Amino acid sequence: MGHRWWGLVFVLPVVLFFAVFNLFPTGFGLWLSFTDYDLLTPPIWMGVDNFVNLWSDRLFRQALGNTLVFVIGATIPVWVLSLLAALVFDRAFRGRDWLKAVFFLPVLAPVTVVAVVWRLLLHPNGVITSLTGGWFGITEIRWLADAALAPFSMIAVHDWAMIPFFMMIWLAGLAAIPQEFREAAAIDGASAVRIFWHIDLPQLRGTAVLVAALSSIGAFQTFALQYVLPNDAGGPANSTMVLALLVLKYGFQYFRMGDAAAISVVMFAMIMCVTLAQLWFNRRA
Repeated sequence: MGHRWWGLVFVLPVVLFFAVFNLFPTGFGLWLSFTDYDLLTPPIWMGVDNFVNLWSDRLFRQALGNTLVFVIGATIPVWVLSLLAALVFDRAFRGRDWLKAVFFLPVLAPVTVVAVVWRLLLHPNGVITSLTGGWFGITEIRWLADAALAPFSMIAVHDWAMIPFFMMIWLAGLAAIPQEFREAAAIDGASAVRIFWHIDLPQLRGTAVLVAALSSIGAFQTFALQYVLPNDAGGPANSTMVLALLVLKYGFQYFRMGDAAAISVVMFAMIMCVTLAQLWFNRRA
């Protein structure tokens, strides 16, 4: 065997692992999306009927709207606030490293643990109610049991947990900017705001696209918060029912695997469109 084949031999186990646990499930799920399958009887070919029927499905339309609202709330605020946090920690001040470590702690806990802790904090008579409603004499706020408040509670908990993670990505991008650029601009009399706008921000274009892509992909795939945080998964009144949770409900509660697979394909297509749009914008900018 020639030396050039040894590289293939060493990477072949990883390639096989990826093919078995990633490519095959993806292809099988795509095929299932064109069938009627209830896990008990053989799949029946349906063509594109599953996709056509989705648009007349009230629960799917509601889940799609909930997902889009969550994506907007879990990307734009995270993008802005994580950048602001990175700008704060990019400057030297006393106790910066300790404060940065404390600020990063929410990222270390699994999403399920975060959801359980916040479920206690968001109790109608809990700590958050005391901090926000106490000033106005409000003793009970149904953060997770009100159909209007529950979606925004999910967004707030998600953003709290993810802002420190993306802050570290912004910090890496800021560290890669040559200090000479800022010093030259400062010598020319540029203010800190103008230095950020004309020096830092253009240099952070690649980092911005990375943060936008990762945050939007994660938001489209959100599941654990909506499953664990409310008293009823996806509730109340399906106000927190997102597409990933609907896949579970249709596939393993209603045994409509074809519809569940079709929803997964729609999610995949949406993620691909958003990611490609972000990459296109990065190349055009």
